[in-house]
Amino acid sequence: MKQAASLFGTQNFRLILWIALAFGLTSAVYLVWLDRLVLLAGPDEAERVSLIAGYLFQAAGLFITYAVFKRSGLSRVGLPDSALAAPLAVCRQSFCLCVILFAVLAVPTLLTRSVPAVIIFGLLMNLLCGVIAGFYLAVICRGTPAGKRSTVFGGGYAIATVGAALLAAAHLMRGGIAVLVCLLLAGALLWTTRIFDVFCLPDGQTEKAAFLSPAAARGGKEMPLLSLACLAIVLISLVKNLGFNFPTADIQAGLVPEIARIPYAAGLLAAGFINDRSRRNGFICSAAALIIPFLMLGLMDEPISSMVFWGLNYIFYAFFSVFRVVIIMDIADLDGERQAPLWYLAPLGLLFGRIGDAAGSGIGLALSGHHITLIALCAALFILAVFVLYRLYERCFMPKAAPRRSEKEVFGLFCMHNDLSFREQEVLRLLLAGQANGQISEALFISENTVKYHVKNILKKTGCKNRGDLQTTYMQALYPADAEILPAKACRDGE
Repeated sequence: MKQAASLFGTQNFRLILWIALAFGLTSAVYLVWLDRLVLLAGPDEAERVSLIAGYLFQAAGLFITYAVFKRSGLSRVGLPDSALAAPLAVCRQSFCLCVILFAVLAVPTLLTRSVPAVIIFGLLMNLLCGVIAGFYLAVICRGTPAGKRSTVFGGGYAIATVGAALLAAAHLMRGGIAVLVCLLLAGALLWTTRIFDVFCLPDGQTEKAAFLSPAAARGGKEMPLLSLACLAIVLISLVKNLGFNFPTADIQAGLVPEIARIPYAAGLLAAGFINDRSRRNGFICSAAALIIPFLMLGLMDEPISSMVFWGLNYIFYAFFSVFRVVIIMDIADLDGERQAPLWYLAPLGLLFGRIGDAAGSGIGLALSGHHITLIALCAALFILAVFVLYRLYERCFMPKAAPRRSEKEVFGLFCMHNDLSFREQEVLRLLLAGQANGQISEALFISENTVKYHVKNILKKTGCKNRGDLQTTYMQALYPADAEILPAKACRDGE
């Protein structure tokens, strides 16, 4: 009950509904545009335009949003509300302008019967789809607790997907009615722009992700974590689209894509729940779903309903959709020396996903008549994707052990940490070797009373009660269970 109350709290629930409006607007118009492309230009041209050019235009829109957010005053850390007012107003105005332009472009896109006009207006509309998506992804990253991001994203997409299916079932996404629905959704989106107030939250008010290992933030000679994640996103999107790139011939044959996307809603809800419970399990589900493209390719010539293909693909595509968004948001939380998440990185997940979608669709269309070659290429890319995903998993979820220090170095650090004098260090070395006071006295050519005096000082400085306690404390420093305990400084052997 507490988890449900947290999810459906005022801000989280508002974000879910707002994302449903935004994605519902762009998704519904995109699907109607795709349907018109199939009708006017034929399935082959529709696939080239929508699955390659359309996705690349969306990627360009996402990049524009990323670049603008990065340069805006909203990306600075620790600014007072008064300093945020101006860039926040520009942010709202820019979003409203994009929604208005999208609605304006949707009118000729959905009504004209000229193929060039449908293509040109549709591609411009896809550019704005990317911009709008970049806005709501940044809002999720900035305004949603890390443990709710997947559910908020997946829930918003699921509501929009079911809504589009209901509109399609009621035959409301055609002609003038489709334009009216588009304008109503755009108006509702403009009315709810107060959602951008999340950018005024004090730094640190939003919960940071605790899903990734602290080792993920380490630098060194390895590929930077963000670059590794983006490469993994491109590869899994590429492999997915090689296996099944949404053949528009199915639409021409009577399949309604909005209805076929109903399993997508179920997959989104499941993926959101799993990812928010455990990013590790969500990651594993996404990697396991890579086997589906092989199933699609293997069954390509079998007499199976297209609805089954679309449904299966969308269920597992949902895990990719959620993974590629939240992994970038979690990386944004690994902010190094900064005091706030780098939330403007949020559009990069979908951006590189769209690049992979376009590449997979293009290669799939080019090799559509070469089934064996397509399967072999998909297998090779699958192996590469698994390797990159493993490296990403290793960086994100497998903490690295601290480097072992030599016994000589640990001894020096232990002495320095406890401020032991040179003579006390000599006594300690023999104590740890198990020698008695008399033996130490003979070895160091000092009286036994002097040995006792030094032993007393050593116990006092180290906070130990007796020699057994001292031995235990030193062994803990020599063989730490999880991490380094002592500061890394040069060993002190003598003066």
